[in-house]
Amino acid sequence: MSIALRSRSFGFVFAAALALAVSVPSGPARAADPEYELTLYVWGAMLAGKVDTDQGEATARMSFSDVWDNLNLALMARGRAQWDKVSLVGDFEYFDLESDREQRTVRVGPSGNIEIPASVKVEVVEYVAELSAGYEILNVKGPFSRGPGDERGTVAELYAGGRYFSVQPDITVKFGGARRDLGKNHSWVDAIVGTRIGIDLSRSVVLGIQGDVGGFNIGNSSEFSWSQITSLSWNASETLTLSLGYKFLEFKKDKGDDYLKLQMRGPFVASAFRF
Repeated sequence: MSIALRSRSFGFVFAAALALAVSVPSGPARAADPEYELTLYVWGAMLAGKVDTDQGEATARMSFSDVWDNLNLALMARGRAQWDKVSLVGDFEYFDLESDREQRTVRVGPSGNIEIPASVKVEVVEYVAELSAGYEILNVKGPFSRGPGDERGTVAELYAGGRYFSVQPDITVKFGGARRDLGKNHSWVDAIVGTRIGIDLSRSVVLGIQGDVGGFNIGNSSEFSWSQITSLSWNASETLTLSLGYKFLEFKKDKGDDYLKLQMRGPFVASAFRF
């Protein structure tokens, strides 16, 4: 007996997991001595997407409050190391999201042409890991510099690396006296290349601009993905930087029976600790 699931809860929770799984980087560091940075952040993401697999099809559009309501647990850590012109950035995220049980319609039968009411509950566990290396290609006086003694400048670096996704959905469908557990693990790696730019607006305020593209349909990767971040950072002290900004992330993945498309966007706040 086949089951065709048309549940928005699957799309909501699956997309919500990906919406939270993004790091928020700061601008390029400028220290001549080795410098290390740890960043904590909250991203108020809204999202729109489509999920179509052999387990079911769903579209999703949800606010950050909807994502928050479905969240069981989230662990996020990001680190940056800087050696002169070379940087290394790593991210690791873990998410566990669970929807409420909802009444939906499922299709049963050899051709999936019989519709019956059922209750559906979805839980998604996701891991995301990212590693990239950057190299400074520009370090000049900025547009706001007022003379040789003014240290305000513009710094830019190119970076390349990979972003790994692993998403494990667990979909429980109950109808009548029957129960079916559905779900298929999705995992892939996107190669990414991009640029980070930092522009000093004052001695303590920095405008950061970052963008990357990735996927390129290599192996099991996304067909195409891209992200863009604009941030405004304030160096509150020698060891603490506070930031706010806006971020976009979008990817499209089309492999065999699986089609995923997701766009996430929204403001974020971040705290970076240097040591």
